[in-house]
Amino acid sequence: MRLLSIAIILQTILLIFLGNDVFAQREYKGEYKFNGLDGTATFQFNEGAEGAVIKQGEFYFLRKEQDPDDKTRYYKTEINGIYNRDVKSGLWEYLDEDHQIDPQDVMDFNLIYDLKSSQIKIKANYSQGTPNGRWIFEENEFSEGVLRKKAEAEEFEFSAGDIKGKFQFKSFVGRNTHFIRGELKDGGIMHGEWTFVYDRDGMLISEIRNYENGFLIGLVQRDLLENEVLEEIVFFETIKKLKQINAEENKGFRIADKSFGIFFNDGFLSDNIAFQAQVDGNKFMADFLVKILQYDDQYVNPSKELKEYPIHTKKFVFELSRSQQRIIEELPSRFDQLKRSTESYKDRNALRLNRQRSDSLSFAYSFFDYQFNKLKAFDELMNLFKSKDIQFYDVVNMAEEGLSFLSSTDTIAYQYDEENRTRVVAYKTQDFSTDFFAGLDAYISEISTINGEYTRYVDSQLSLIEQDADLKELENSIKSSKDKLLAKFDSLENKDESTVLMLQAIKNNILIANFDKINERYAKAEKFAEKKAEADLMLDLIDEMSEQFVSVSRLTKNWEKLDEMYMENVFNPYVYTRYDQRTKARLFESAERLYEYYLQSIQEEQDYTQIKVWTRKVQDLILRMADLRNQDTRTIERKLNRRTSPSKIESALEL
Repeated sequence: MRLLSIAIILQTILLIFLGNDVFAQREYKGEYKFNGLDGTATFQFNEGAEGAVIKQGEFYFLRKEQDPDDKTRYYKTEINGIYNRDVKSGLWEYLDEDHQIDPQDVMDFNLIYDLKSSQIKIKANYSQGTPNGRWIFEENEFSEGVLRKKAEAEEFEFSAGDIKGKFQFKSFVGRNTHFIRGELKDGGIMHGEWTFVYDRDGMLISEIRNYENGFLIGLVQRDLLENEVLEEIVFFETIKKLKQINAEENKGFRIADKSFGIFFNDGFLSDNIAFQAQVDGNKFMADFLVKILQYDDQYVNPSKELKEYPIHTKKFVFELSRSQQRIIEELPSRFDQLKRSTESYKDRNALRLNRQRSDSLSFAYSFFDYQFNKLKAFDELMNLFKSKDIQFYDVVNMAEEGLSFLSSTDTIAYQYDEENRTRVVAYKTQDFSTDFFAGLDAYISEISTINGEYTRYVDSQLSLIEQDADLKELENSIKSSKDKLLAKFDSLENKDESTVLMLQAIKNNILIANFDKINERYAKAEKFAEKKAEADLMLDLIDEMSEQFVSVSRLTKNWEKLDEMYMENVFNPYVYTRYDQRTKARLFESAERLYEYYLQSIQEEQDYTQIKVWTRKVQDLILRMADLRNQDTRTIERKLNRRTSPSKIESALEL
C-alpha cells in the first residue's frame, strides 16, 4: 500500500514538471523524408493540435539508394540525434557516403570490382534547433583499397547559429593542402587576418584578407608556384569611413546594425575588381559551409545553395533624404516599364521585316536592340533599389569608380542597303557624385524620352504596313476556317431528316446569308478599326457555328431517348397481350409541341447569336421533362389543358 502511494506521488510530480505528453508518447518506424532525402526513420513523437507530429527524443534516419540513372552508384546517409519539442537538441551525427562500383571481372561466380567512395562525417551540437557548441567535420575518400582523408575542420564552435573564435578548414588535393584560416568575433563577424589557399585554373592561389570587425580593408592574392602577386587591393574608402566613425566625425552614415553574408561590399557591383577578387575565395568557403550545413534547411535550400550564413561581414548604412527615398520607391517600376517597352519593340516582327525600307527604320531596329542590352546592365543596380539594400551601398564611391552603363553618348552600329553605318545617341547627364539618386532618376527619364521619340516614329511608319498585314492575315484565317466548316455542314451522312433540315437551314441562313451581311459591311468600312471589328464578328460567327454544329446534331437523339422514357409496357389481360403506351400523354404532347416549335425556330433564325439560345431551350426542355417523369404532374397537366401557345407551355413547365 505504501509503495502504491509513493508511485502515485511520483506520477503526480512527473505530470507537473513534464506534462501529460510524456505518457502519450508514441513511436514511428517507416518511410520518411529528411531534407528532401527519401529513407526510413525511427523516432518518438507526441501528437499535437490537429494531429501535428511533434518529435520528442531519439531520432534515427537511414537512406540507402541506388542512382536511378547509374546503377553502379549507391548512396547511403545515416543520421542520429535528439529532438526536443520537434527541434534539434544536443549532439547530432551525420554520415553521408557516395559509392561508385566499377565491375572488372567475374571469377568463380564472384564479382571483381573497383570501388571509389566519398564520405562526409559531421558531429554537430544544437540548442533549440540552432547550431550551438562544438562541431567536427571530416571528409574521406576511398580508392584502390585505401581510405584517405580529403578534408577536415577540427573542433570549431557555433554560438546561437554563428561560428565564433578560431576557425580552420583544410582540404587535401594531391600534394597540396587547400585551407581557410581565420578568426570570428561574437555574432560570426570576420576579424583580423584571414588566409585562403585554393586552386584557380591550375594555379595554387594564396589569398590574405584583413578584416576590421567585419569590414574588409585589404586583400592580396599571390600565385604560390610562381611567387607572383596577382592582385592587391586596399579599401581606402572603407578605411576612411571607419576612421571617421572612430573619431565620431561620420556624417550621413554609420555602421549598420544587421550583419551580412561573406561577400563584403562598400559600393561596387559584381563587375568591379573589388567584387571579383572575392569570388574564388568566397566560393571555396561557401562550398565548405554547404557541406557542413546541408542537413539544416534554415541555412541551405533544396538546390544546395546557402540562403543564410553563419559567417558574416558588416556594412555601413547611409542616411537618405525624403526625395531619395521617393526615388528608391518609384524608380524600379518606371525602369521595368521602360525595359518591357524597349523589349517589345526589339522583338517587334514588323520592324524586323521592314527595317530595310528606310535608313531610319534600319537604325531604329538596331537602336532598340542596343537599348535593351543597355537596360539589362542596370538590372543589378535596380535589384538593390527593389530590395532596399541600396541604403547599404556607398553610391558616391560607386559613381566615382564609374558605371559603364551611365554613358553620356552611345554609338550604335546598324546596316542599311548593304552598308555599315553608325549613329551617336547623346544623353543629358548630371553629376552623379553630387546626388547619385537624382542623377540616376534623371538619366532613366532621359532614356525614356529618347526611346519615346523612336517608338512614336516606328509606330507611325509601321501602322499602315501592319494594318494591311493584319487584315490580310485575318482574311486568310476567315476563309480557311469558313471553308472547313462548310465542308462539315455538307457532310451529313448518317444524320436523321430533322437534323439535316436544321443544319441545312443554318448553313443557308447563317453561314451564307448572315455571314455575307457582315462581309458586306467589312468591304465598305474604310478605317482599320472598323474593318477589324467586322472581321472579328465573322470569326466569332464561324467559331459559334462550329460549336452549334455539335449541339444541333445531338438534339434529336436526346429527344428520342426522352420519347422512350415516356413509354411504358402495358399488359392487357382481356386479350392477353403486351403493348407500349404513352405515359403522361397530355404532358408529353405539350412538350412535343414546344420541341417542334424550337426546331422550327432554329430553321428560321437569321441571327447567328440566337442559334445557341434555341439549342439551349431544347436542352432545358429535355432535362425538365426527364425530371418530371417520375413526379406527380397532374397540376401541370391541368394547366396545359388550357394553354397551347409556346410561351404558356414554357410557363407551365417552369422553363
